[in-house]
Amino acid sequence: MSIQSAQPWNIFDTANNFSGSGDKADRWDFFGNPADFKSGSSSIPYCFVDPKTGLGCAVTSGITGVTSPFTAAQSATMWAQCTAVARSAVTLGSGGCFVDGNSVMTPPVAGTFGTMGRNIFRDTGFRNVDFSVFKNFKFTERFGAQFRAEFFNLLNHPQIANPFGSVNGYAGGSDPSANASFGCGCTTPDIAAGNPIVGSGDARTIQLGFKLLF
Repeated sequence: MSIQSAQPWNIFDTANNFSGSGDKADRWDFFGNPADFKSGSSSIPYCFVDPKTGLGCAVTSGITGVTSPFTAAQSATMWAQCTAVARSAVTLGSGGCFVDGNSVMTPPVAGTFGTMGRNIFRDTGFRNVDFSVFKNFKFTERFGAQFRAEFFNLLNHPQIANPFGSVNGYAGGSDPSANASFGCGCTTPDIAAGNPIVGSGDARTIQLGFKLLF
């Protein structure tokens, strides 16, 4: 059994340049409990105001790629959470905001850096159970055999990649300007790294073996 604590995932806004520094690595303002923004197989819910369609909040699945909108009432409530804490209506209107639970992340005031600290967000950690059974047979003093059954990821528990993990910034998961995928690990670590292997996020794998000993 392997159990590992959650690892941080940092954010870098590569498009908006709210600070004006030009380094394209701005952080935003964060209000609430960082634990609410835990990464997973879907994005952090995002809210924005479109000049044509109006207010909308939605979450995007990293498994299906489908964006599911919240109801008008839910969106209004979530947007109210944003406007209640946003330090700038201008940048809020252009950058939108992210809402999960009672926590909100909004763009900083133009010409300033965001207030959120480094590495305040965490992924879901790593929990994996492997299991094996061996049976030894003895035929004579010189000859024997061994049968073995091995199960990797015995519980078939999905392991979602860190948004800023195996291939940095996979799917834009750590970039709030890529709003449809922000906070989404979106896939397993092995697929994110382009190297599907047993033990790093793969589905349950069963291996049977038999060997002769002499």
